[in-house]
Amino acid sequence: MLKKAALVCFALLLLLAGTLVLKEKEEKQIPGEYTVGVVLKAMDSEHWLSVRSGMREEAKAKGVRLIVVTPENEAAYGEQNKIIEDLLGNNIDALVVSPVNLHHTAGWISLAKERGIRLLTVDEKINGIPCVGANNYNIGRLAAREMARLLPPGSQVSVMGGSANQEAHIRRMEGFRDGIREETELELVASLADETKYRQATIQSENLLRLYPELKGMFVTSAIMTLGVADATRSRDIKLIGVDTQTDALRALKNGSIDAMISQNGREIGMMAIDIVLEMLQGREVPGSAFIENEVIRNDNADEYLQQEEF
Repeated sequence: MLKKAALVCFALLLLLAGTLVLKEKEEKQIPGEYTVGVVLKAMDSEHWLSVRSGMREEAKAKGVRLIVVTPENEAAYGEQNKIIEDLLGNNIDALVVSPVNLHHTAGWISLAKERGIRLLTVDEKINGIPCVGANNYNIGRLAAREMARLLPPGSQVSVMGGSANQEAHIRRMEGFRDGIREETELELVASLADETKYRQATIQSENLLRLYPELKGMFVTSAIMTLGVADATRSRDIKLIGVDTQTDALRALKNGSIDAMISQNGREIGMMAIDIVLEMLQGREVPGSAFIENEVIRNDNADEYLQQEEF
C-alpha cells in the first residue's frame, strides 16, 4: 500500500513538472503583448531605413509586434494620413508617427485619442504628444559654431532647409540663424526652405551663388540635400555643412566635397522610440521630448561613424 502511494505521488510530481515545463515553453512562445503601428516619412533615404532598422531590432528584443508603413515620399501628406487612418482602424495599442506635414495632423490625432491609442512622434514635435529624435535647434547651433570655425569673420553664409511643413527643418534653420547672430561674426545673407530632395537643392544652390557671388558657407538641413549642394558647388570654394550620418554623405565628407556633418543616428532614434512607447503603454511617465546626442563629424572622426553605419 505504501509502495502504491509512493508511485502515485511520483506520478503526480512528474505531471506537475511536465505542466510547468510546458507552461514555461508556452510563455516563451507567446507573441508580443503589444502591437505598435509605425508610420515614418518615407523609405527613400538611409536615415529612415536606419530608424526602421533600430525599431525592428528593439521591438524583437522586447517582444513587441511592429507594423511599419510609409508614404511614397516626404511630400505625400495625404497618402500618409490615409495610412494612419487605416492603421487606427486595426487592433493596435500605440501609434508612432513622423509627420510629413505638421499642418495636417489634427484628424488622426483626434481619432487616436477617441480610440484610446497612445501616440508618439519621431523627429517632429506636436504639442501635447511625446516626441523622440534629435534636438534640431541644437543641431543648427552646432552647425553655426562649426561654420565660424571654418570661416574668417565677415564671411557671407546661408542656410538651406527642407520642407517648411516639417518642424525638424524649421528648428534646424532657427538654431543656425540664432547661432550665427549670437555666437559668430559671420553674415547670414540668405535663408530658404524647399522640398527635401537632391534636385531641388542643386537648383537652389545654383540660384544662391548667382545672387550672392561672395557666398563662402552653406548649412543644409538634410543629407540628401547636402549631397545635391555638394554637386552644384564642386568648382567653388564653399564651406558646406550638412546633417545626418548616412554613408554616402560621410564618404563625401572624407573626399572633401563636404566639410562637416552634424550627427543624427537613425538606429538610435528607432530603438529609443520603441523603449519610450513601451513605457507609455505600461503606464509610466515619459518626457515630453527625448533626444539623442548630436556631434560634429569632421574628416578626422568620420571613419568612426562610417564603421557604425556600414556595420
